[in-house]
Amino acid sequence: MAKTSSTKRSSSAAKYDIIIKAKATTTKIVDITNETLRIESNDKGQVSGKHYSGVHWDTVEGTMLADGSASLTIRYLHMTNKGESIVGTGTGTQSTPNQRGIAKVTAEGTMWTSAPRLSHLNGGRWKVEGEVNTIKETVDVRGKFETANA
Repeated sequence: MAKTSSTKRSSSAAKYDIIIKAKATTTKIVDITNETLRIESNDKGQVSGKHYSGVHWDTVEGTMLADGSASLTIRYLHMTNKGESIVGTGTGTQSTPNQRGIAKVTAEGTMWTSAPRLSHLNGGRWKVEGEVNTIKETVDVRGKFETANA
């Protein structure tokens, strides 16, 4: 039976092109009104997946409503274990956090790289979903790439 459960685990991980686990390194309040709060968060963590693994950095600009939901603008850099860089931009949404501070997040965007080995990713689309822990300031997302050759 142990073999079956480990097979299920690996097939579950195989269904994602990318998995990102990161933690906020800085958070900046950009603007506050009586209806919204604009913040900028810089995160660092690990990226792994079908095409590459390495370090993840991002800057997320969020416009948060009073209920804690937010619209997001994302810019990121991935540096692979082989020294290749992949950059991307996108937009997303964050739901209202639950009583434990966990909010669902979805996002999508476009990516580019100068790495010949990863050139099939150029102009490709990415879509991720996952969770943000607003108390611990961590993010855990997984997703798929839409590329010409992937």
